[in-house]
Amino acid sequence: MSTEGNVSASGQARHREHLSPGRSHRIYPRLSNEEKALVAEAAWRAGLTPAGYTAQVVVGAARGKEPVTGLTGGLREIQRELFAARRAVNMFGSNVNQAAAAANSTGQLPGWAVEAVQLCAHAVARLDQVTALIDRRLR
Repeated sequence: MSTEGNVSASGQARHREHLSPGRSHRIYPRLSNEEKALVAEAAWRAGLTPAGYTAQVVVGAARGKEPVTGLTGGLREIQRELFAARRAVNMFGSNVNQAAAAANSTGQLPGWAVEAVQLCAHAVARLDQVTALIDRRLR
């Protein structure tokens, strides 16, 4: 299993690499049940444990950086996201060609054309997120 990223192949959060010697200070935030659930959900999306997520967010905020998102890995994760977006755009292009052929022969767009456009919009939104992540990292 690769050590890059914080999510195992099963999708479970792994512990991030620990510093050696370990960090010497601890901070214990006190959270309500609702706040704890929100942190746990955000940590899961980021592929981190709640403690690791909390540490990254707090230190990042102290440094004036953006919060941790679901895209916390290195270049390999960003590359996977870009390949997925490329695949989605290629599939959309194929769907457009099929819809155009159907419209030319029947005079009507197929019913699935609307869903294809919605899927493309979702892929473009995800691509925007990846682009924003790259922009933040380059600053």
